[in-house]
Amino acid sequence: MQRHIAMCLVGLMGGVTAFAGSDIFDVSVGDFPRQAGETGDSARIMRAITAAGKGGVVWFPRGEYAIDEMLIVSNQTSLLLHKSASLKAVREMPYVMRYFGGQLEKGVLADHNLFIKGGQFDGNGLAGCANVMGLKHFTMADTTYRNGKRVGLQLGDPSLPRSTEGGYEIICNNLYFVCNLSGLAGNVGFLTYIGDSHFTDIVVVDYTIGIRDCKWSNRYTRCHVWGGPVKKAGTNIPEMLENSIAFDLQGADCVLEDSYADTAMVGYNVCNDARIFNCAYFNNWVFKMDNPTVFCHKGGSLIVSGCRFSKNSPNATLYKREARAGKLTWKDNNLLNFNEKDCEELNRELKKSGQAR
Repeated sequence: MQRHIAMCLVGLMGGVTAFAGSDIFDVSVGDFPRQAGETGDSARIMRAITAAGKGGVVWFPRGEYAIDEMLIVSNQTSLLLHKSASLKAVREMPYVMRYFGGQLEKGVLADHNLFIKGGQFDGNGLAGCANVMGLKHFTMADTTYRNGKRVGLQLGDPSLPRSTEGGYEIICNNLYFVCNLSGLAGNVGFLTYIGDSHFTDIVVVDYTIGIRDCKWSNRYTRCHVWGGPVKKAGTNIPEMLENSIAFDLQGADCVLEDSYADTAMVGYNVCNDARIFNCAYFNNWVFKMDNPTVFCHKGGSLIVSGCRFSKNSPNATLYKREARAGKLTWKDNNLLNFNEKDCEELNRELKKSGQAR
């Protein structure tokens, strides 16, 4: 009966379709109660994951799960969470969960349909939310990453061997990153060391670095990064906006489309080849952050086309360039409220390259 009810519920979740009589999961965490002496839920969750086995699917019913030991998933099990299932850290640990896909190890037949979908991973200011690695064509969808200490979601881990931590063709859709606890300034919402992947409809709220890309050939579409609501303890000063960056583009050949850098001290920090189309920058003056910069161009070639950039604070800089930055191509961009002084460095670079603004 529990499986039938869960199947009906999951059929209502975005991105998941259930057909009458189908088996959409193999094991439910609800069938694995706490054992004597257990005060948290990590042990019973791991029993469910082990029982599902390679290629299995584990279902997390609605409710809050107290994560008292970091979950380590290494048997190529997929995770399906009720939209109101929350895995919440209750003590300090590196992450709520580390997921090792094992897809890059020699001799392993890849399962191209592994996934993590639904629910919430809550670091609770005590842990990073999740670290996922070793994947080929892996899907992540419809999940919230809340109050990550140091990081919300990290893909890959360059401190580990490439065969263990690497991957490609990660498909992420409808992910939400949010902090509502103070004391987490300096953290990163979404961090990837995995390339050749697609990230769509991602929203990051109040992580100091919204999206940090450290690999190559990743594509971002309809991503929105903004900050301001979380205040420093005992003050009315926004905690996350100091030294904030909406898009930190360190990887090569990064492409952003229809994305929005909304209220960060740096909108786009470009350290390698990047292309930015139909994007925007806006600084919400209600948070009183002055002198932001839309583009810090530190390296690589940069193409910016069809974008809209607004100045809403008394002082702002549209474009700053460092010595090792490559060619800038600037085309059909709409500027609001920027004066000539705000655009001095941009105009100098465009004139040098024979382009007109």
